[in-house]
Amino acid sequence: MPKSVYDRGLLKPGEIARLQRVFDEACRQREAHPDSAEAREIALNLLALHNAGMVEEDMLMEAVGFRRLEPKSA
Repeated sequence: MPKSVYDRGLLKPGEIARLQRVFDEACRQREAHPDSAEAREIALNLLALHNAGMVEEDMLMEAVGFRRLEPKSA
């Protein structure tokens, strides 16, 4: 029997929605444009954290939303 797409390591719709909410809020908190390099770093960190088992929305938000990856330049 073929494996479902979810059994092959792809994200489920609920997981995508959760990650999107955290990404949007983290970008808002950091004043990062969604297409910026900082936003790409946020997205990569979110995926890495999720893949490592951190799936709770509040934990993800705490991990990426309230600290800067790099200081903003003036």
